[in-house]
Amino acid sequence: MSILPFNSDSKVPRLDFELMTGCDHDCGHCYNVWNADPDDPQGGYEEGQLRLPEFLDMMEKAVTQSGADHITITGGEPLLKKGALDIVEKACELVSTTQLITNGSHIDDEAVRRFADAGLNAVQLTLLSAEPARHNLYKGAQCFDDTVRAAVDLRDGDVPVHICFVAMRQNWEQFPEVMELAYLLGARAISYNRMSPTGGAVHQISKLLPEVEHVEANLKTANRLGKKWGMRVATAMPIPPCLIRIERYDWVQFGFCSTGTQSPNITIDPMGNVRSCNLSSHLLGNIVEQDWPEIMADVKEYQSEFKKSVPDICRGCRYEITCQGGCKESAFATFGELTHPEPFRQMAMDSKWPEAAE
Repeated sequence: MSILPFNSDSKVPRLDFELMTGCDHDCGHCYNVWNADPDDPQGGYEEGQLRLPEFLDMMEKAVTQSGADHITITGGEPLLKKGALDIVEKACELVSTTQLITNGSHIDDEAVRRFADAGLNAVQLTLLSAEPARHNLYKGAQCFDDTVRAAVDLRDGDVPVHICFVAMRQNWEQFPEVMELAYLLGARAISYNRMSPTGGAVHQISKLLPEVEHVEANLKTANRLGKKWGMRVATAMPIPPCLIRIERYDWVQFGFCSTGTQSPNITIDPMGNVRSCNLSSHLLGNIVEQDWPEIMADVKEYQSEFKKSVPDICRGCRYEITCQGGCKESAFATFGELTHPEPFRQMAMDSKWPEAAE
């Protein structure tokens, strides 16, 4: 595998590496594109994975040629991949900051020790409820105890823990208790994601998608408890400012779609295929077979068209450039069009839509 020197014209700040397509949990809200049904807009995404030596070479090539200085390791469940700890260590060598997203069920004493020695900056664990039975129900696995144990072991091993909360119609009211539990477990950062359907989750929208008032209630909680406890709260999924006045929540760090910004969240799958983000199924090249400058030409072309693909209802809005219509990849996954109002926006327009569509 050739490794060209870094070209500043092709620089990206961060890369997300998906180690596995498989997972031993069965979350209804799972956004992974390979879970889409064959007839869905995202259907037919190819599965497979590189062997460990090939994956390590691929990762080094991607980082070297892109100039990335942050890596997020994710999946599927990344720790199911043989040699996952070697990949984490390699990532920490290649860039200045590295984060691991895992379900926590495969973190043992060796993993904690190696994460600490490698200087892993954070491990993100998901908590969907502070009640074990409800968390397990939403995760499709008996995993609450694993998550709590992993958080405690990581904390005691001096590996920072972040908590991810996915707000759904089923669990949004559990957010205050989840924040409290996260604080007691030693987490000082929470990623708040309102559920945004892609992959197989597009078939459970009426069951899972939260309403605007649910998200507003959670943001009030995040603002109040975040300030009180000094916990950083950031939104990873865009929240359209036309639906919720985000300026009211001064403690919360709001993020919008990275694909339309100068800091794209480029994702590389287990076979080296490159996508604009982990919610997208659109392939932009393969870093095993191509060099990064060639791939970035396609990335920039896709980004240019992506920025123009704004729903008609959003044109002329004061937030059009920053918000871009919310999560357009979710719009594509659900409706087959980037320019269709995304599900969260669509439901705000027509509360009867999800049930009628399904």
